[in-house]
Amino acid sequence: MATKIIKTTAICAVAALALSVAGCSTNKFVMRWTGVSEAQDTVRTDIAAMQSKIIEEQNKLLAEQAKLLADQKMIIDMLMPMRAEQGVRFNEIDRKVSAIMSNLFESQSRLSRLDQKTSEVSRRLEQKLASEEEASNQRTLQLEKLFEIAMGDFNSGRYDLAITGFADLARQYPDAAQVPDAVYWIAEAHFAKKDYATAEKSYMDFVKKYPDGQKSCVAFYKLGLAYEHQEKVQSRDMVWKQLLSRCPDSQEAQSVKVQQEKK
Repeated sequence: MATKIIKTTAICAVAALALSVAGCSTNKFVMRWTGVSEAQDTVRTDIAAMQSKIIEEQNKLLAEQAKLLADQKMIIDMLMPMRAEQGVRFNEIDRKVSAIMSNLFESQSRLSRLDQKTSEVSRRLEQKLASEEEASNQRTLQLEKLFEIAMGDFNSGRYDLAITGFADLARQYPDAAQVPDAVYWIAEAHFAKKDYATAEKSYMDFVKKYPDGQKSCVAFYKLGLAYEHQEKVQSRDMVWKQLLSRCPDSQEAQSVKVQQEKK
């Protein structure tokens, strides 16, 4: 801006000088040149003042810029620790998240392996149960068959074979449900053979093992008959007394009462 003013002033001065040379005398020229010099001095003074003002404004702007830069640096310096702390926190969070994801993946893998083991155990258990059920069914069928054969021998009068069959069943399968009946029919087979002494022992064995069994009432009655055939009257009466006490409403008790009334 100052340069523009100087150029304009110079142009004006040259123009004035030309006009003065062309249409004026030497004195007038000198006077007018003096006026131009004064004007130029005034312009230079104004330009210097303007330049000083511009420089002052520039200095102010530079000072404000420096202050802004200082403030910016101060803010950056303040933010750096916060950023560093946040960075640490973010890193710690990332580490924890990574650890959690790793643990979650491991847990899922373990659950998957556990599910596989559980499925395998369940499969084996089902196979074992099926096998045991099959074995139990086979055992039941075998027991029923053995009992049926022994019972067939008894009904056919083959008492020795029946005794052997029932005894084998009781020995091989002591926990089978058919064992009490097998023990009872052993005594019945001996009684049918009229081997009353052995029948006595067999009935006695039955009532000791199964005093509350389904055939206990008839066993007490037949034990009394075994005593009677051996003329052990006192033992017979004692056993039948127990029968009347234990099974007062049974058919065997009624038979005992009838025999006692006859006497």
